[in-house]
Amino acid sequence: MSITLPTYSRLEIPLLGRRERLWAIIATGLRQGVRRPAAIAITMLGAAFTTITSIILLFLSFLLPAGQGTGLSFFAVPASNPFVLFFVSAMAAVIGSGLIADDIQSMAFTLYLSRPITQLDYLLAKAAILAPLVALVTILPLLLTALVAAFLGLLSWTIALEAMGISLVIGGLLTLFYTAVTLFLSSLTRRKGIAAAGVFAVNFGLTIPAAILAESIQNPSILYLSPWNDYLAIANAAFGASGAGIDWPVALAILLGVTVLAALVTYVRMKAVEVITG
Repeated sequence: MSITLPTYSRLEIPLLGRRERLWAIIATGLRQGVRRPAAIAITMLGAAFTTITSIILLFLSFLLPAGQGTGLSFFAVPASNPFVLFFVSAMAAVIGSGLIADDIQSMAFTLYLSRPITQLDYLLAKAAILAPLVALVTILPLLLTALVAAFLGLLSWTIALEAMGISLVIGGLLTLFYTAVTLFLSSLTRRKGIAAAGVFAVNFGLTIPAAILAESIQNPSILYLSPWNDYLAIANAAFGASGAGIDWPVALAILLGVTVLAALVTYVRMKAVEVITG
């Protein structure tokens, strides 16, 4: 009689692919945002309030004596809605400030970067969380405003559709800018409160002093320091309205340059983090 030793086999569980891991990062970020009442409130309130005020501003532009022209220039008024600046700042501070800072604080960043996720994949996933939410304030209100104007017969559908196309471009530019800058600020610290303060500093800390200083010394070139004024110059030029006091090509170069620089610096910072993969 022979005795044989039992044999065991180990079940090999394959690692999730790159796409599944990217979706896991996105789903985790959105799930965390949904669980925060402040994030839900600022998103819903921002999208609704900005849309309503943009439509009101469009109607006022038709009623005022200076707004009796026709064409795309009407949409420069809702595109310059100051509530966009406020709610984008609030949304980026509440939702975006912790996207990277929280992961660095909890060491989840090193877990995410286990193979086959790369630093670029991680940043793209984080951007995919923040950018659509920011677009609810920067793009959606302008699109709905154009639709309302067309349905009510205030403007032709040709002009409305052209305005929607321009809105996608300039709104997309503003979305990319705030997404890149917010992720950059979030990568600088482990505390999302500091990153949130940085978001408001970039917006209001530059916009308000630049406007006051430019007015006091009669030098509009100072407005280039303000991202919001750069955006206004681009929006006014795109819709064929009167200028914002500064040249839109320079303003466009500044916004694009800062966006690309913020994205590159954030990527370099993520590459510098030591990660053990296996």
